[in-house]
Amino acid sequence: MSGEETLFPVVMRGYERDAVDRSILELRKELMQVSGQNAQLASELKEVQSQLEAAKAAMAEAADPTYSGVGAKAALILSTAEDQAIKLTQDAQRDVERSRKTLADEIENLRGEAKGYYDSLVAEAQRRADRILAAARGDYEDLLSKARSDAASLSEESLRDAGAIRGAISTEVARMRATANREIEAKKAAVDRDLAEQKLIAFRERTRGLDADAANALVTKQARIDLELELTARRQEAESEYLRKHQEAVAATQKYLDDANSQLASALTRSGAARLEAETLEAAAISINQQTTEIARKKADAIIAAAEAESREILSKTQSEIEKKYAAEKSKLEKLQSERESVEVYLRNLRNVLKGE
Repeated sequence: MSGEETLFPVVMRGYERDAVDRSILELRKELMQVSGQNAQLASELKEVQSQLEAAKAAMAEAADPTYSGVGAKAALILSTAEDQAIKLTQDAQRDVERSRKTLADEIENLRGEAKGYYDSLVAEAQRRADRILAAARGDYEDLLSKARSDAASLSEESLRDAGAIRGAISTEVARMRATANREIEAKKAAVDRDLAEQKLIAFRERTRGLDADAANALVTKQARIDLELELTARRQEAESEYLRKHQEAVAATQKYLDDANSQLASALTRSGAARLEAETLEAAAISINQQTTEIARKKADAIIAAAEAESREILSKTQSEIEKKYAAEKSKLEKLQSERESVEVYLRNLRNVLKGE
């Protein structure tokens, strides 16, 4: 795997396990390839050692005491073996360094992917918490606005009802007073007419035999006296009737006022109940908003904690496995270097032997 490959797919609880397993399998394949190359290098080194052993045996068994030809042949073998040993060691060193760099890049990529996943998970948790808080705040504002609107509407309706009741009472009282006054005046007029007619008829009967002028004078005088007395009595009766009607009107007015006050008190009670309900709804909305905020915060904290734990676990496992493989490759490299040093010592000793001969 290289730094340009796509990041692991992100699932709800962390990296997708299949993707992580595939990545680890690819790393194992690469390590197996490196191990195979190292094994091949070791095999080639052994072959060189075998060639050196064969050269040494050939030189020991040679019957010809002329060492010039044998020395040239041995020098060629030694030079070839040394070149091959150096080349194999350099190739092994390059392979190990390449593997080390690949592993380091892979570790860095995994760390970057884990951090990116953690950051995205934290951001998503924060967005979810913000959405929950925004929804709760919106519900709270809507509920509070509706409660206040209902309370205001009920108060306005109560005031309108009270005003309408007062207006109706005033109109009814004025109508009743006007009706009572008209009835009293009509009764006064009717009583006056009836009384005058009755007095006139009575006096005419009593004075039928008298002189016309005297009779008329007497009738007129007596009629005036009787009329005044009757008018006084009728007036008192009318005033009593007027007083009764007035008292009835006052009582009716008071009744209307009492009813109006009762309805107004009822309206004010309903308005107070609506205000209390609005305050209760507001308190409930505030409590719900606080509870929702706390729940969203706890969910976000839990998601973040789970993401951090899973990221640490993945990084720890990957780091441990890579360190083990790196240690194995380092051990192989040290072994190759030791074998190279052994070959160099052997070649040096062989060269010294050839020079001494």
